[in-house]
Amino acid sequence: MKQLAFMAITMLLGTGGSFALSPVYGVAVYYMYAVMRPQFIWDWVELFGLKLSEINWSLPVALCTLGSTVLWRVGLWTPLAAATRPWYGNPRFTRSHYLFLAFTAWISVTSVTAVLPEVAWPFFIEYVKIFVMFICATLVLRTVRDLWLVYLVMLGSSAYIAYELNYYYLVYKWLMLAQRGYGGLDNNGAAMFLAMAVPLAFFAWEATRRWWRWLYMAAIPLLGHAVLLSYSRGAMLSLCAISLLMWVRARNKVFVSVLYVIGFGVLVATTGKQVEERFFSIGTEDANPRWATWKIAIRMANDRPVFGFGIRVSPKFTYTRYGADIPDRAIHNQYLQTAADSGWPALALYVALIGSVFVGLWQTRRVLRKFTDPASQSVRSLAAGLECSLAVFCFGATFLSLEHFEMPYIVMLLAVQLHAITRAVGAKLNPSPSGLPPLTLPYPYPAAPRPVAVSS
Repeated sequence: MKQLAFMAITMLLGTGGSFALSPVYGVAVYYMYAVMRPQFIWDWVELFGLKLSEINWSLPVALCTLGSTVLWRVGLWTPLAAATRPWYGNPRFTRSHYLFLAFTAWISVTSVTAVLPEVAWPFFIEYVKIFVMFICATLVLRTVRDLWLVYLVMLGSSAYIAYELNYYYLVYKWLMLAQRGYGGLDNNGAAMFLAMAVPLAFFAWEATRRWWRWLYMAAIPLLGHAVLLSYSRGAMLSLCAISLLMWVRARNKVFVSVLYVIGFGVLVATTGKQVEERFFSIGTEDANPRWATWKIAIRMANDRPVFGFGIRVSPKFTYTRYGADIPDRAIHNQYLQTAADSGWPALALYVALIGSVFVGLWQTRRVLRKFTDPASQSVRSLAAGLECSLAVFCFGATFLSLEHFEMPYIVMLLAVQLHAITRAVGAKLNPSPSGLPPLTLPYPYPAAPRPVAVSS
């Protein structure tokens, strides 16, 4: 019953809240459904004889969010919370926005030029869902508060999934990810979004000063243990690799170092033999046939260098034409999969987009570097969490094919909007001696107190 109550409340917030309050709430609820996938984790729940998994919860939220955004931006209807404009106006598009639009256009073209259009079409529809909501959200997310809302919804959804996975393992000894996957993703894909949530949790802890910050810290062992239970070597290795970047971006490096030592000790003490053998099998020929498929992907991309074989069409030919070990062998490399499916131009746009996002986050940190007040430090932590989370994905994508994996696109969305907001602020801000940029304050921004002359 509580699951249905939760879905009813969030559905009302995502649909009615988009019109009455702000489309931001629709975006947040839609992305919560995209990450948590309640129809999968609660597939046993029924409503009037209809299973929760048989109801399309995200479609009405998406339609209401898109509708309210269009009505708002053309001036026909203004939701209550969106009536007051940010003092710096609507953030202008950055180079990352335009690169995303270019990547969207190219992927759309390759869906038409696919060798097997009937295979490419369902995957193109998944791309469309990602692209449309991404573009909608760029018109909606205009303040740092908006970004934090989506950030925490994404983190909370991942933490809840980690809790459920740990519960099933401890109570029923069931390794859900390893045996079933999660919401259409295999164990590798599901483990990747859990791994991406670890830096989100840490930097949410660092950005918060109230007591509930420790809830974010408590989510880290839940997420980390769930990644281990997935048996995903790519996710495990990604977390290990990006831990150094997290240490560099952390403000309290001594505390982080102590956490790493404690975490490593707990990991060694609790990791079972199967997980240990799985992790140390990385790089062996028997467990890692990816090298051969990567070479095949390069050959396929060279054979059709402009448009590729079509979205997710390349696995249909890896075995019959290029000698893969099994039929429908995926490339197991996000970058080479993109090149084989949509050509080298698609890969160039994809890599340029990711690189532009990282540059934008660097520029954001540079703008905020001179500010030492708590609010500015919180925004810097937001940028660091997004950077490290995206870095986890980029590293793991070397071993996995996750074109329709929504979480990295959400992280990129928040990153490009944060860059756009800080750029808009920097263009209008004459900083006060207190050093607080108006990223988290409503208009009008309080002016710095003028010095009072002292009479002699």
